[in-house]
Amino acid sequence: MERLGINSGFLLAQIVNFVILALILWALVWRPLVKALETRRERIAKGLEDARAAEQRLAEASREADKLMEQRRIEANRLLEEARARSEEQARAVLDEAKREAEAIRAKARQEAIAERDSILAGVRDQVARVAIAATERLVGSLDEERAQAIVNDFLVHMPAAARGMGGDIEVISALPLTEAEKERIKAETGARHITFRVDPNILGGLVLRSGENVVDGSVRSNLQSLAAQML
Repeated sequence: MERLGINSGFLLAQIVNFVILALILWALVWRPLVKALETRRERIAKGLEDARAAEQRLAEASREADKLMEQRRIEANRLLEEARARSEEQARAVLDEAKREAEAIRAKARQEAIAERDSILAGVRDQVARVAIAATERLVGSLDEERAQAIVNDFLVHMPAAARGMGGDIEVISALPLTEAEKERIKAETGARHITFRVDPNILGGLVLRSGENVVDGSVRSNLQSLAAQML
């Protein structure tokens, strides 16, 4: 080594110094540097893991948001449909009410028109009936005794069932005085205990029998009034 110009002691010292320096550098620089790099690597790895977790949470949140938005959209559409249905139902109700009111107005107008028409016709019929009754009364009033007697005989022949067996106390009204035979026949037909005979020319003809509240009216005036009622 000396031949080569190398001092063995110095070389050894330099080697030792280099090793010591290397150990010092490893202990003081490299090891902390490696530890720092490892810590940084772990921190970066943890940051990447947190980022992936955050990204996953963000994706889940986005899906939840989309799901929530879809639910809200469905709910909004349902509410819109319900509101549209309610508005249509209310519109139909208003329209039906308007139709009912219009129909009621038309029905009332028809009833009023019919009532007015009937009132006018009733007035006309009343006038016609009064004229007809007056003319008939004049005609009946001019009947002779034979015709009046025939009307009484017709009543006795076709005596109403309500008069037969009436019994009790009876009042008999006639337009002309009755014969004894007619009185006896009325008494026999009615079975009356007591009969009062009265003449009233206003009945125009025929007979009227009264027993308490029971009345059998076979007078010409009653027939005329019935005819007038039919005409009205």
